[in-house]
Amino acid sequence: MMEAIVQLYQKFLSLYDIKILKVTFDIIKILIISFIGIKIGDILISRFYKLQAKGKIQLPERKIGTLMSLTKNILRYVIYFIAAASILKIFNIDMTSILAVAGIGSLAIGFGAQNLVKDVISGFFVIFEDQFGVGDYITINNFSGLVEEVGLRTSKIRDFSGDLHIIPNGEIKTVTNHTRGSMRALVNVGVPYEEDVDKITNVLKQICEDIKKSRNDIIDGPTVLGITDFQDSQVLITIVAKTEPMKQWEVEREIRYRIKKVFDQEKIAFPYPHRDITIKNNDT
Repeated sequence: MMEAIVQLYQKFLSLYDIKILKVTFDIIKILIISFIGIKIGDILISRFYKLQAKGKIQLPERKIGTLMSLTKNILRYVIYFIAAASILKIFNIDMTSILAVAGIGSLAIGFGAQNLVKDVISGFFVIFEDQFGVGDYITINNFSGLVEEVGLRTSKIRDFSGDLHIIPNGEIKTVTNHTRGSMRALVNVGVPYEEDVDKITNVLKQICEDIKKSRNDIIDGPTVLGITDFQDSQVLITIVAKTEPMKQWEVEREIRYRIKKVFDQEKIAFPYPHRDITIKNNDT
């Protein structure tokens, strides 16, 4: 009798182990298929938008990048949902019953989902109103950087130090887009009071003409505005130009480089702080 019970128990364990292995294998299979589906979907989406960029109706590059990022996010969410539903089905859990329970408990979790709904709605308006797109240089909530991804829930920007900032769309209050329209390049040149201002102005004008001829990313200028300020040890002469987006800093660097090089050739001195001290010797 005992032997029969032991055999039955061992048979039950073997069947239980087989069932556990089968369930585990099915879950792993679903996860692998989901991973492969996301990778293949990303490749197909990227190829689709690259072909779209070469089509008759061409969208701006940053717009294509934004739509590509959004489409990939939607694909991931769909695959995640299908994978979760398939795993639940393995455990004989019906999605309709879960949805019914979710409907009954919607009031309880509604407050917790408010931020998620807010993020999604804000993300929709960010994309619909074209506030910014992938590749734009923007400032959000005191964070500045290049937009890497625009999603329905979050937006990702990477600053110049390499840090990636993930910002929920619902927390975006004010956006400053630095890449819409022409940008201003501004250079202030300090000149000692002892130097000939007319001579230096003519030299700066020639430098501006040379830079304008050598660059294709300058929309207007550079232009010498003239004397804009008097300071303790120098006169400030301002140069301004309009450039293509994200090119203003490069233009400013080249203007400063050429000014230094030409000033050295022309023996024009740069200002530096100095003091004149007079010592009086009072005879007593």
